[in-house]
Amino acid sequence: MPFLIADSGATKTKWCLESENFSDSYYTEGLNPYYHTTASISAVINAELVPKLDGVHIDEVYFYGAGCDNPVKKQTVYKSLNAIFPDAPIDVEHDLLGAARACFFDEPGIACILGTGSNSCLYDGEKIVEHVPSLAFILGDEGSAGYFGKKLINSYFRFELPGKLKKELEKSYNMDLDHIMDGVSEGAQISRFVASYAKFLGDHSNHSFVKKILCEGFTSFISRIIKNYTSAGSYKVSFVGSVAYAHQNVIKEILQEEGLKSGTFSRNPLDRLITYHTS
Repeated sequence: MPFLIADSGATKTKWCLESENFSDSYYTEGLNPYYHTTASISAVINAELVPKLDGVHIDEVYFYGAGCDNPVKKQTVYKSLNAIFPDAPIDVEHDLLGAARACFFDEPGIACILGTGSNSCLYDGEKIVEHVPSLAFILGDEGSAGYFGKKLINSYFRFELPGKLKKELEKSYNMDLDHIMDGVSEGAQISRFVASYAKFLGDHSNHSFVKKILCEGFTSFISRIIKNYTSAGSYKVSFVGSVAYAHQNVIKEILQEEGLKSGTFSRNPLDRLITYHTS
């Protein structure tokens, strides 16, 4: 009984094809319905995923996606998937519910996503019961790659980067002002473009200036968002996403300082979501 399960963020979508006899994974671009139409989602799936399935009949599809946070946006994704897999039952859910299920299965806790963007929720073991809005790239997304990329670029053009770090950044990235301004003028791709610069912070995480940026960003996420959940200190706080996974030691220290319990850290939630759905 082969089934597809997807975790779709702002940058990329990871798909896993699972059955009793085999398991495989594939990648396509991110399929956020705030940035895509039904037609463009179908076009991406047909071009980047379907040929890799090699004619395997899909019996079920589970799609967890950024932007699938209301019925209208869910329908955008559902219609795309239904057009390609018309015989399969299709379940489209917000990636935040996917993160919560991956973090806690059927136990309660505070689930967080720190990747290109950030998000969080209080989960009762079945559903999301509280949600402090992330406010997206322009207004929030504390602790995310987009947030840190913005801080790094801003520090560079405000002449705040120490000399050696500034030279390393110029070697690694195109810091030409025209290039930057073009990158932040392309609508839906702005957050992805800015987030790409955050990898530099991960590569130089031992530098005191970088440590300061990281600590400020994670502290803001935890103190201004996570601590606002009802009885936050009573729950474990678990994370999925590349940023959280890469900087989990820093995050654990801040959680302890803020009187919160550290849970699990996963780069990608799909392995645990597969277990959730097969069990």
